[in-house]
Amino acid sequence: MRPYRLLTAVIVAAGLWLPSSAFATHIQPGAYHESDVGACTLNFVYDGAGGPYIGTAAHCVERVGDDVRDEAGAVFGDVAAIGDADETATDWALIRVRPEFVSHVNPAMKGHPQYPTGVTTAAQTSIGDRIQLSGYGVGFDLTPTTREQRSAVLTFDDTETYEVLATLIFGDSGGPLVQIATGRALGIVSRLCIGLCEEEGPTVQGILAKAAAAGFDVSVRTVG
Repeated sequence: MRPYRLLTAVIVAAGLWLPSSAFATHIQPGAYHESDVGACTLNFVYDGAGGPYIGTAAHCVERVGDDVRDEAGAVFGDVAAIGDADETATDWALIRVRPEFVSHVNPAMKGHPQYPTGVTTAAQTSIGDRIQLSGYGVGFDLTPTTREQRSAVLTFDDTETYEVLATLIFGDSGGPLVQIATGRALGIVSRLCIGLCEEEGPTVQGILAKAAAAGFDVSVRTVG
């Protein structure tokens, strides 16, 4: 088990990290979720056969079929597909939302109802682009402002991976990153560093291609 996976699991098991809301009214980008691995953040809503799905990181789940819970402990979904947590470009997973929870699915990024408007490609981004974050990192989960109003600066991206200068920590894993200028989904939180430093992860463009190759021909649900 990776060190950050172990730490997250210990925090949850010890009851040291309690989500701030009693019930997850929306299953959406930037919302809290947990599995038997530990606590992480959801990213974008994906539509396709057998869906809807919502995303997280591969290192946030263990096996296809495992239960995924909201912040009230309700099982809202099941792991449907997992990439490979050992590689940055493949650190993605899809959660199939159970029928009784479909009415709670909301494509809007938590704290930013105007996002996402689409998906970025490497040709549409530039070094220095401002990137919006939303997630349940340990400590940042305590207030809506610290969960939803952190931002980052893009330092690299191609079709499969990106790098940003950001403040992220355990619990933010799986969460969404959006290009502020366009509102397009850029990537998901994967490899963490402590403090203000460069973080890297898979791009949504790359996730869509890899999901399709695995038999999940999905698209990102946008707002509006």
